[in-house]
Amino acid sequence: MARTQRQNNSAALSVPQNTFVLDNGAYTIKAGFAPNELLSDNESLKSCETIPNCLVRSKERKTYVAAQSNELSQWSEAVFRRPIENGQLVNWEAEKEIWDHAFFDQSTAHRNTFISTPSETTLLLTESSNVMPALQRNTDEVIMEEWGFRGYMRTTGSSLNAYNHLRALFDTAITPDAQPSSTKLPADCLLVVDSGYSCTTITPCFQGRPIQRAIRRLDFGGKHLTNYLKEIVSVRHFDLHQDMKIVNDLKEDISFVSIDFKRDLEQAWKGSRRSNKPVQIIPDAMDLGEDESAKDTRIDYVLPDGVNLTRGYARPYDPSREIANRRKLAAAQNIDEIVMTLGNERFVVPEIMFNPADIGSKQPGLADAVVQSLSKLPPLIQATMIANVLVVGGTAKIPGFVSRLQDELRTRIRTEWPVQVRRMDDPVTSTWLGGARLASSHQEVMQKMVVTREQYHEYGSAWLARQFASVR
Repeated sequence: MARTQRQNNSAALSVPQNTFVLDNGAYTIKAGFAPNELLSDNESLKSCETIPNCLVRSKERKTYVAAQSNELSQWSEAVFRRPIENGQLVNWEAEKEIWDHAFFDQSTAHRNTFISTPSETTLLLTESSNVMPALQRNTDEVIMEEWGFRGYMRTTGSSLNAYNHLRALFDTAITPDAQPSSTKLPADCLLVVDSGYSCTTITPCFQGRPIQRAIRRLDFGGKHLTNYLKEIVSVRHFDLHQDMKIVNDLKEDISFVSIDFKRDLEQAWKGSRRSNKPVQIIPDAMDLGEDESAKDTRIDYVLPDGVNLTRGYARPYDPSREIANRRKLAAAQNIDEIVMTLGNERFVVPEIMFNPADIGSKQPGLADAVVQSLSKLPPLIQATMIANVLVVGGTAKIPGFVSRLQDELRTRIRTEWPVQVRRMDDPVTSTWLGGARLASSHQEVMQKMVVTREQYHEYGSAWLARQFASVR
């Protein structure tokens, strides 16, 4: 009886339609106000800002908060402090400083992310799957008591992707000029592979709700790829142990996932033994199709000097430049640039996502984890789930990632089941976009999921936790 009365009170309380969507990622925050009407993806994304979720202390011991780090030109020996570790928000002191700077201080917040009146705003906050209850309670208390949002909804980021316009990705019959529609949202069956900075989660969603027993998690993400690349480069080329940002940029610029690892490994070995002729490859190392690997893996990467060049860049391998630089070094002359030639480093590092045993880990590879998740689902929806696999997160931007995952799943799934692995144009903002579409066109769903500030103070944090758990 008391529970029914509380539900009726929930429906009676008004929830502000001014919704701020906050995808709180481990590497970056994607935040902005949801449009008041249903717009195209490109129009909606104009309201989204990507903000570094970190505090940075430079070599000169100056601290940069969130977007201030974009002003830093000398990344050597910079120290990062990130509030989220292994998908869990463990440092609210640092996170509060970042949020205050990015959302509540008008002098530092972007116009798209400045929250002038939290008491008239609903906050839609994402979190990783299976967060510890104590950390969830800390989040709820800080948000409701420190900033006092009128409405609050905490949900898993993966589930919001079910509200995206996905028919064009999984149905070839949809024309490119098809208008966005909310009539068939959320998607009935969607298996979301979220490969972010600190971890990778596999979350099957049925009608927008995650199926908890089938969620799987791998302790591999963009950070681990960066650390692995840092170790390899420091042994083979230059010591970059203190240059995390430089190595992360290097990973983003030159990495690709091999479609045929043994073939590319042999190709890289043979390439290093060829005659030293300039290699004719595409100048942009990231411009690789999803179905191709580099014909010659060798590539030159120019490291930043912090003065004339603040970010490194890739260019075609040219042995004549390498020989000239070696001669200058031997003659104790200054060189114009610091260059390292990379070969199998480009695809060996992302390979650990699919074969963790390469670095001695006992965790399953990504494709095996997806199959494990699939096996925990009811048989009636398994075929539909594997035909609707959506990859999101920053690691999904590595060329070849989607094709390799589809190829590996195809060899593990029954032949009569179609396998489709897709990603949106920008897998980083995919979750935010789904949250914006939910807030813009599904007010009846929002009314059921949002908790008001009055309810929080009346029923307490334990009731709040149960309320969010009941709609997930």
